[in-house]
Amino acid sequence: MPQKIKILLVEDEAITALQLKDDLERMGYDVHKPLATGEAAVKAVKGGRFDLVMMDIRLAGRMDGIEAAMEIASSDDVPIVFMTGYRDEDMQVRTRAIRSAAYLVKPVSLDDIQRIIDGLFSKK
Repeated sequence: MPQKIKILLVEDEAITALQLKDDLERMGYDVHKPLATGEAAVKAVKGGRFDLVMMDIRLAGRMDGIEAAMEIASSDDVPIVFMTGYRDEDMQVRTRAIRSAAYLVKPVSLDDIQRIIDGLFSKK
């Protein structure tokens, strides 16, 4: 039996985070307790092993999701999927500087999430 893909979910809106966590678990993924800050995400990735990080861009705390992803990417090759409610071109350009990144605009469909995860892990 294949091992479940382990996902770190970083989303500062509690209701959105819990709903997405439930959806991802129903899809068969192992989802870590959602985190609300970029700082917590960096610490979690340094302290654990994740197959995928799903990261909101605007987060609580001093570090936004892009800054957190840059720090994570500097020491780990975990793929990062950005989720945001904003269609800001500057944000999209900033995310392209991070290897293995995908960009989803909220509301995010489960079909889009599945397609991206399938694409990331079919290469492995």
